Amino acid sequence: MKRFIIVPIMVFILFSCQNSNNTVESKEIAKEEEPYFRPDYHYAQQTPDSLRTPEQNVLLKKLSIVLYENLAVKDNKMVFNLSEKEFVAKGIPVEYYELIQKDLVNNNKHIKENNILNVDSILKESNKQIKKSIDLQ
Repeated sequence: MKRFIIVPIMVFILFSCQNSNNTVESKEIAKEEEPYFRPDYHYAQQTPDSLRTPEQNVLLKKLSIVLYENLAVKDNKMVFNLSEKEFVAKGIPVEYYELIQKDLVNNNKHIKENNILNVDSILKESNKQIKKSIDLQ
């Protein structure tokens, strides 16, 4: 159970470790005074596994599946192939869509700053782990 929750989060964290470039683009998208997580919303992944409700586990599994099916690489950048409307229609709160978008900005910034050229293989490997952890054989 822990594995299918942790793997998608690891994908996002994998690329967002370094945040040292102060370009105009990064200032516009992720202002320092703006919190990364919405303070008025409780994200299910912030609850320890042992304290999660069945509903939170279902939500996180659904989120893992949506990420598995819709994260892609285009021109060596990570992209998410669902619109906000399509995402919400799958029964996942909009707060998660906003978080995914922030993660993609940070991941792509990290990819560019570190001249990472094998993003497609990294995503493929991550998808293998996600598929295995959520039993999508």
